[in-house]
Amino acid sequence: MKKTFDSIQQKIVYLEEQAYDQADLGLTYSKETSTFKVWSPLAVSVTLNLYQTGNVDDETLIEQIEMVEKDNVWTVTIDRDLAGQFYTYQFQHSSGTQTETQDIYSKAVGLNGNRSAILDLSATDPTDWSNDRPVRQSSITEAMIWEVHVEDFSSYEQAGFSEDYRGKYLAFTETDTYLNHDPSSEAPTGVQYLKSLGVNYVHLLPAFDFDNDEMSSQYNWGYDPKNYMVPEGKYSLNPSDPASRINEFKQMVQSLHKQDIGVVLDVVYNHTFTYDDSCFQSTVPDYYYRQDEQGNITNGSGCGNETASERKMMRKYMIDSLLFWAKEYHLDGFRFDLMGLHDVDTMNDIRKAFNEAGMEDLLLYGEPWNAGSVEIHEPNVPADKFHVQQLADGIAIFNDDFRDSIKGPVFDEHKGSFLQGANGYEDSAYMNGDLIGGLLANTQSVVGDFSLPEEKAWAKNPNQVVNYSSAHDNLPLYDKLVLTLRDDENFDRHEEVIQVNKLNAALLFTAQGGIFMQAGEEFGRTKFGDENSFNSPIETNQLNWSQVEENKDLLDYYKGMIQIRKAYAPLRDRTNQTAEKMHFTELRENLIAYTIPNTLEENPVWSQMAVIMNTSLTPETIQLHSSLPLPEEWTIIANRHTAGTESLGVQVGQELIINPREVLILVAD
Repeated sequence: MKKTFDSIQQKIVYLEEQAYDQADLGLTYSKETSTFKVWSPLAVSVTLNLYQTGNVDDETLIEQIEMVEKDNVWTVTIDRDLAGQFYTYQFQHSSGTQTETQDIYSKAVGLNGNRSAILDLSATDPTDWSNDRPVRQSSITEAMIWEVHVEDFSSYEQAGFSEDYRGKYLAFTETDTYLNHDPSSEAPTGVQYLKSLGVNYVHLLPAFDFDNDEMSSQYNWGYDPKNYMVPEGKYSLNPSDPASRINEFKQMVQSLHKQDIGVVLDVVYNHTFTYDDSCFQSTVPDYYYRQDEQGNITNGSGCGNETASERKMMRKYMIDSLLFWAKEYHLDGFRFDLMGLHDVDTMNDIRKAFNEAGMEDLLLYGEPWNAGSVEIHEPNVPADKFHVQQLADGIAIFNDDFRDSIKGPVFDEHKGSFLQGANGYEDSAYMNGDLIGGLLANTQSVVGDFSLPEEKAWAKNPNQVVNYSSAHDNLPLYDKLVLTLRDDENFDRHEEVIQVNKLNAALLFTAQGGIFMQAGEEFGRTKFGDENSFNSPIETNQLNWSQVEENKDLLDYYKGMIQIRKAYAPLRDRTNQTAEKMHFTELRENLIAYTIPNTLEENPVWSQMAVIMNTSLTPETIQLHSSLPLPEEWTIIANRHTAGTESLGVQVGQELIINPREVLILVAD
């Protein structure tokens, strides 16, 4: 029956009433039978098209089969083995339009993702996959996350990767790679490098199927969603074979798990690359996307459209697809692009779904902002920074306050902040509270002898906060430091920049909350001043593994700070217990000093830690204070040159002189 509506809003109300709650949408395959189900209440007829190939240029049909509607779901069952074939749905909508598209619940696709593929997923499992187990931490405060693009990881020719594996999933399976293919160089690359670095999660930039030519060498970060439940084919050895990308993605995960490293996937549910011919719009017109009051598509993503997470079937789709990734691919977490475009209830329902599935330790974190005006209407609430208190425990957000207070605003390349000694007193990190707030995971407003603005205590606990200095967006940390510390734009090694980069590590790894870093931040990665390299050449984006050797002192400093963080439990406290007792010394421009007591352990190796940093160009005298009795003698475990758990000497008393651009980390037994 043809359905007509006076407005899109009426159509949405109707479609919400037709929502489907079963977990059987898409293809259910066995050798004996295949059942296809698609939710499409506005269709007057749906046809299943079976093809021999996944190439849309080959229009040869094997068969067309009419589907039958029940409860707004169109269904057909075929009693023979269809493995190796491809399919699409052809819709005749009540509006009179006709569309053909892949299944939005595709779990496998052909080249470029235009046709869904039929295969036995169990046949894609690597050897011993049944014994692979997720690698997860108890909370995000235990996480040290290393963000990387699949191609960036292994494209550098001198990094020791097999030529065929460069830029591919399988590069993560090579465990014996060295700079210049030379084990004597003592410069491991790849997975072996990650193990030596000490991080416990790898965050992959989007590696689900995005809109691109999978046979092309054109670089892209991947924020162009097409098929959410399928790995991207460009990173496979054979993009035309639907099974290859799945098997190779699983091998990548398995290899990282063998190194005790969890895998986080960057997911981009807030928009699709195209709107008019997306599988969502083709399947149920106007439903999966937000509109304004005039019925126009809104653009809070800045990419031409935004999805409507608050609608029942979009929310269901997000939950279904995320659970699928976690179960089928053994993933350990998800990072949500522009999470501020989603609604709080959807994010909380996602957390609840994982908890109910026994995956309370799976990480969920995202960007608490959007890229334009948001059309989320009451009673729905945006999952943004202003509503973090309404997010369930176990959903964390990126802390841009901390990021900008350390190195300066990301949208002003030449403006620095605390690290550069550039914070003027009236706009200092102390006066506006961003730096101290971030070190406390933004959970406290009363800090020792003084108070921060109440709005700086926006998180319930450190488990809601991810502190970071750099990510794929905007300038790498090293480039930002070059442009704010030097008059030229020469991105070679500069001792001053390397030193300030070390100071960054000291602040980052002694902060409460989860820790996140862009791949290569720890060895001075540069993109030569390119602040938006999403489609720049691979030569700009790739990790230059030679810097592991060139900037070994910086790398060793990051390794040392990771060791310190792992050794001192209060830095990883998921509760407010530690933050409540941290104590900051009096307000001083370009100088920070704080003590971090250990009230978590009964017989700790270290009972207190003190961090003192001077980013000015003159020596400063500082008097330490603490919420606990101070020791007469401290052990130095980090200075401007070296960091780690071994003693670098002794500091007697609580008053000390700290040199320009110096950091001291002290511990007491």
